[in-house]
Amino acid sequence: MRNLSKFLVLIVLGVFTAFCGYSQTTTSGINGKVTGPDGAPLPGATVIATHIPTGSLFGATTDEQGFYRLPNMDVGGPYTLKVTFIGFESWTKGNIYLTLGQTAKVEAKLSTNAVSLGEVAVVGTRTNTNVFDGNRTGAQTIIPLERIEMMPTVGRDLTDFTRLTPQASVDDNGAINIAGINNRYNSLMIDGGAQNDVFGLSASGVNGGQTGGSPISMDAIEQFQVSLAPYDVRSSGFAGAAMNAVTRRGTNKFSGSVYTFFR
Repeated sequence: MRNLSKFLVLIVLGVFTAFCGYSQTTTSGINGKVTGPDGAPLPGATVIATHIPTGSLFGATTDEQGFYRLPNMDVGGPYTLKVTFIGFESWTKGNIYLTLGQTAKVEAKLSTNAVSLGEVAVVGTRTNTNVFDGNRTGAQTIIPLERIEMMPTVGRDLTDFTRLTPQASVDDNGAINIAGINNRYNSLMIDGGAQNDVFGLSASGVNGGQTGGSPISMDAIEQFQVSLAPYDVRSSGFAGAAMNAVTRRGTNKFSGSVYTFFR
């Protein structure tokens, strides 16, 4: 009886591990450090990120070292980040766009309430904070909504956009081969759910369905990510590439799209 109980426990643990191994991220985040004019950290500062299209708010306070963390944020943007602290001028940064599965690092330096203006300093800062991001875990290609809307597409599926990855190649049947690996060793996730052709029933071998069609309409995609060999425990179950897509979250503004085919 004792051996049977141990056997059942091992089965439950194995099933739970299998489900956890194929999880994928569907959100983004922002982190950084808040300091004063002398470079000292400001613990207890209030950090609020506002998603402009929906008005959603993501808030946090800094810890003893002045660090803040805003996890589980919707991909895309734009976001406006505002930092406030008693006795200091509020700090605001706008036009922040987040990529899928990554955490943008945004540092904030607050200044004290000035009584008189002694001098004017012109300081230049780079607008894109994600060019060299220490939170990235490997080579990847991010296809945001703006790129999806501008790029021409023949079959209206994800295959047309994987061509932006230098290591990807698409054969005559529409199969996506990345880094020289057969297409059936790729992993396609949509909002964290697997869309893989694991049995090889598709005539073209396209991930996401047995008919070789796209598993979801491109009008519903918010952002698309192709990751190669990421050093991340949250990504597994593939040998070629992990193709991760998230659908649109919606905004407070009504919009729609129309397309047609002609020859």
